[in-house]
Amino acid sequence: MKIISYEAYGGAKTNLHFSKINFGKLNLIVGASATGKTRLLNTIFNGAFMAVQAQQMFFGSWDYTFEHQGRVYQWKLKTDKGKDDEPRVFEESIVIIDENGNDTILVERDLESFVYNGKELPKLAADKSSIYLLKDEESINPLYLGFSSIMMRRFHAGELENAASLQVVPQQAIVKIKKTKKLDDLFSSGLQLNPRLYILSQYFKDIYERICHEFKNVFPFVSEIDVRMAEEFGFQFPGLVPVFAMKEKFVKDTWIPLNEFSSGMQKVLLIITDVFTLPQNGGIYLIDEYENSLGLNAINFFPSVLLEDNNVNQFIITSHHPYIIGNVPVKNWIILHRKGKEIIVKEGSELEKKFSKSKQQAFIQLINDSFYTEGIE
Repeated sequence: MKIISYEAYGGAKTNLHFSKINFGKLNLIVGASATGKTRLLNTIFNGAFMAVQAQQMFFGSWDYTFEHQGRVYQWKLKTDKGKDDEPRVFEESIVIIDENGNDTILVERDLESFVYNGKELPKLAADKSSIYLLKDEESINPLYLGFSSIMMRRFHAGELENAASLQVVPQQAIVKIKKTKKLDDLFSSGLQLNPRLYILSQYFKDIYERICHEFKNVFPFVSEIDVRMAEEFGFQFPGLVPVFAMKEKFVKDTWIPLNEFSSGMQKVLLIITDVFTLPQNGGIYLIDEYENSLGLNAINFFPSVLLEDNNVNQFIITSHHPYIIGNVPVKNWIILHRKGKEIIVKEGSELEKKFSKSKQQAFIQLINDSFYTEGIE
């Protein structure tokens, strides 16, 4: 899946309006503090969450134009308070857009009616999106799979600790992946790092070796990498519990388990594993200020990994760090400027001719540009 353009009104608390943004393969969201960078990622992910989950709705409106499996779609969703003051679907539409720009309506829905493929449906649950409700329909299932391919990393509230925790590998996951050999099944499994890396080492050896290679490039003091078993580290669990572990060049006799890696090493390993295991038809990876708490050696790897990605993945990231901003081409920047509740966007393609080709000079020009420096009005 690839988001072509996006526009949204935020939830009931802030009601921020993100004006239309056109996205490419790699998108670096920059802007002064409090201009809405993190909230933008949250709104993109929250909309995707509502498309594929039944647990929670959010207040606001969303407008995605996206491409998936060779087709272009537009999905619009508006929610508001229902009788119980909880968010409910007030308006929703899905259209297919052909190469000539003509629309074919798949879904039209409001408080009074629900029309799918030109046929009126019985009144369905107003606290669930049509994509979720109709996910088993042939024409809707690709949308469901597309929005299921969006992953977001925020790195707060124990997310990193949880990702490095020990976990029993479900036997059904092994049986399924062993049979299908599909990376998508690993992506959708929801497994943490240790079992993911174990499965990669067993059934996707090329990808596992690439992850290990990139990790050792970032941390050259690592001498050996292996997936061991929990019993070797004194952990007793029923079932298969793998542990990703390393040896350091100067402590050759000791295997160090993943949960004892530094937070920076855990974060780098998690990001590399995420990027190399996105769905084969293209995933969308959202990541908010990944450089926080990382040393320079661990920051440097990320732009090159993204720029060298030859798959059909899409990356939407935020950063304040001069190295990140300086090493992502200006054409890939998306600069946010906030006027009250309006988030105005300036795309990097508008700045390419204006800004220097020097990485350092481009960054200096950015932080002195009034659109950036006066980020909130």
